[in-house]
Amino acid sequence: MKKKILILTISIISIFSLQGQDDDPLYTRAGFKVGLNYSTVTGSYDNIDARVRMHLGAVIEFPVTQRFYIQTELLYSAQGYTIEESGVENTISLNYLTLPIIAKYYFTPRFSFETGPRFATLASSTESDEDSNNEFFDSFNDFDFGWNFGAGYKAESGLFFQLHYVLGLSEVVLDTDVFDISANTSLLQLSVGYLFKTKNNRRQEPAVQQ
Repeated sequence: MKKKILILTISIISIFSLQGQDDDPLYTRAGFKVGLNYSTVTGSYDNIDARVRMHLGAVIEFPVTQRFYIQTELLYSAQGYTIEESGVENTISLNYLTLPIIAKYYFTPRFSFETGPRFATLASSTESDEDSNNEFFDSFNDFDFGWNFGAGYKAESGLFFQLHYVLGLSEVVLDTDVFDISANTSLLQLSVGYLFKTKNNRRQEPAVQQ
């Protein structure tokens, strides 16, 4: 499955790379983004509620053609969920370091369709219920693979907004001898960010008319 997704991503990038480019120069831009996470897990869990947390980090946007760009990100993403068992609510915090690689197609000069893989490693995990089973709690997978779908808007100044949904494709919880649980990440992200202009692509001021 992962190989098929990688082949599809490479094929899409290759197709857009072969498109004709305009005469206007293209520049790589770096910046940052911050936003809200609406996170939960899907699968064989019952009595699950989502949590609202946050994400932040650095981004770099690479041009391929006038309409097609690749945006790589390095983000801290606070996720998790709440689960009720035997009348007790347990709040699970799963904090990830993530590497999304987003293909962006600008169907207008400002609006873009966006999609691509997301690689995440579990940095830390905590829970509110100190009496929960340790074997269950220690079974969270250190690696999470998912796929981004979404859209974005980028102003000429470099200010941008993004709405992404991350569909988890790998198991959040490892199999154990005691628990038979299937769970995948389900994550909605609303972001705002800024891409800085470099010395080469700052907009030139118009000449003063004599």
